[in-house]
Amino acid sequence: MSGARGTVAAVALALLVALPTGCRIDPFDLNGGDDTTGDDTTGDAGRRDGGGGGGDGGTCVATGLDDTCNEVDDDCNGVVDDPFDKDTDDANCGTCGNRCSAPNAVLDCQQGACVFVDCLPGFVDLDPQVAGCEYQCPVFPPHAEDCNGVDEDCDGMIDEAIDLPPPPQGLCRGTPGTPCEGTAMVCATRGAVTTWYCDYGPDVEFDPSIPNGILLQEQLCDGKDGDCDGVADDAFTDLGQVCDNGAAGVCRDLGLRTCDPGDPSRTVCDLTLPPDPIGPATAETCNGLDDDCNGVVDDAVGPGRVVDAMSPVTVGAATIYVDTYEASHPDATAALGGVLTHRACSNPGVLPWRGATYAAAAAACAAAGKRLCTADEWQAACDDGTGRAYPYGASFEAATCNAEPYDGIPGGNDDDVLLATGGLAACVSSAGPLDLSGNLKEWTDDITGQTASGTDIAVLRGGAYDTPALGATCTFRSSRAAVDTVLPSIGFRCCKDTAP
Repeated sequence: MSGARGTVAAVALALLVALPTGCRIDPFDLNGGDDTTGDDTTGDAGRRDGGGGGGDGGTCVATGLDDTCNEVDDDCNGVVDDPFDKDTDDANCGTCGNRCSAPNAVLDCQQGACVFVDCLPGFVDLDPQVAGCEYQCPVFPPHAEDCNGVDEDCDGMIDEAIDLPPPPQGLCRGTPGTPCEGTAMVCATRGAVTTWYCDYGPDVEFDPSIPNGILLQEQLCDGKDGDCDGVADDAFTDLGQVCDNGAAGVCRDLGLRTCDPGDPSRTVCDLTLPPDPIGPATAETCNGLDDDCNGVVDDAVGPGRVVDAMSPVTVGAATIYVDTYEASHPDATAALGGVLTHRACSNPGVLPWRGATYAAAAAACAAAGKRLCTADEWQAACDDGTGRAYPYGASFEAATCNAEPYDGIPGGNDDDVLLATGGLAACVSSAGPLDLSGNLKEWTDDITGQTASGTDIAVLRGGAYDTPALGATCTFRSSRAAVDTVLPSIGFRCCKDTAP
């Protein structure tokens, strides 16, 4: 056997010498490349077939240098296409023949994949669904956008506001107080011209084809300053003058001279403008209006006089009349105290008149044909001659009248606030007047001395919204003030010797 083996080895050695150096065959592979002994620790590394395989037990046959990217180990060195780095090769990216290219674009092979790098100069990629850079810049090189109808910054949009420079300044008329105030320029296309135009509103008379084309003289009588010279419809000199229907009081319908909507060449008295008549003449009430259309507001005397809410009160052997409600301004509401001072009213559901001096209170009563109540009259109105401590009874009730213990705003802390007249219906004396305890302290014609400077001191009765229980009794007379005192907690009511 040793002689046979020597002969085989010699033949194999001869064949090895005779073969080209680029393709060596294992001279000791007696099994045709099939190693079944398990002794080959090198695996198939030295036995490659023409396809770079070796797994099938075939023998690698070199075909030349591995200088062509073809997925084959041409030189049988164990590496397929070894000169080609398919992770970075732009011509063979990831696989042979996969060239990284797209129209008008630069691509780069990174980790075996083609990656977009940039567009060629003068092109941009606007559509991600289209390969490459499909949009050619209208202007090259691109530059900042301007108002001219051209896509200068090559973003596929024309004259977009975010890219435009600030508009020119000082070209538009912007007279304060006119329809031109605040006018700025806008980029617009008018006709066939795209440029900066003054963005005048619809009330300005101008030629839209001219960047600053305001007419020299208004041509429309429309109540608007169409030429922005500071005077609306200045050719029509009677515009804005007050006119009326010739009636009086609430029956009088006021209007203004306005442009005739049917004929812009003249003016008319437009009676549709406020204040319109409230309606036909009605009985006079204390509200700051001439309800009966007789030319007198809130008449205090005569057959058409205001009939105030008053309650009869017996004082000794006489009957006098006391305002049922604390005095209020004629124009007072539940939310506002009002400002008219031509007379005092006795109205329910309104904020009472507060902060009046003694003299102002007396004058307001006199203008209504009344006077301030005396000490005895006020006392009788409160206890109706029974001597009870409070207008509603003998003992204090915190929830009955608006004195300090009463919470004027439900919930939370105790709020001491002024309420509308008659807001607490239970705070009433048997004689009829309401709010004689709490809400506002009331001036009375009860002078009890003078200050050091000679100013009279008058008694304030009934207490206010911030007065403790004792000070809100019918008999409490220790609350006094100089007659020129002005406080938000002081009010008044009026008395009269005859029926209203």
